Amino acid sequence: MKKYDVVIIGAGPAGYAAAMRAVDFNKKVALIEKKQLGGAGIHHGALWSKTWWELSREAHSLRKHSGAFNINNLEFSYDKMRTEVRKAVHERVEQLEHHMRNINVSMNGDMFDYIHGNAHVKDAHTVEISTVNGNIEIQSEFIILATGSTPRKLPTLPIDEKYVFTSDGLDKLEGFPKSMVIVGAGVIGCEFATIFSNFGHTKVHLIDKGDRILPFEDEDVVKIIERNLEEKNVLIHRNSRLQSMSV
Repeated sequence: MKKYDVVIIGAGPAGYAAAMRAVDFNKKVALIEKKQLGGAGIHHGALWSKTWWELSREAHSLRKHSGAFNINNLEFSYDKMRTEVRKAVHERVEQLEHHMRNINVSMNGDMFDYIHGNAHVKDAHTVEISTVNGNIEIQSEFIILATGSTPRKLPTLPIDEKYVFTSDGLDKLEGFPKSMVIVGAGVIGCEFATIFSNFGHTKVHLIDKGDRILPFEDEDVVKIIERNLEEKNVLIHRNSRLQSMSV
């Protein structure tokens, strides 16, 4: 049974950072991930959504100044935009993989292992991992759980990731929808309202139970964001509560 100083379950932003910090202290490390290297932070979260946001901001600028460039009937290809986003995600994953491959070389020793599999903590110092080649067990002085988060699902909503999406399923869209309802006007809701309204192909409805969006932000900042969204034809439904939803 292979032994480590630190075993980290979850190779998202937190788990990867923990692994690299442990390596900095010359600890023998195993990093375990059951799905995608980089986790939701890269594939469905910060990197993915911020790349969409940057593209949408440039698209909005082109639309706003289309007259100056003598551009008429400006339209954007969803497929090409999605390809750019996926390219950015792929490049970041390749960077992480390249970094991991060179850790043992640069440290001149067997100090780091990346294991793709589903981990189960058996006791305080033992982790069992289900891999494509069968189950293995490893031991460690310390175990870090960095398993991330998943979108909240409500039993009354028919989330099928085809017509009703969580943020994790939006990459499955095949084109800019004609209209979109976003339930919740927090940071993520407003982010996607901004992205889709920037391209100009989607009528966005933003529903929130409060009297303003972004309830935890300063009111003067919120007023500017609300004005910007409404100028892009986003309809903000304030003091509203979703009663029902169907496809």
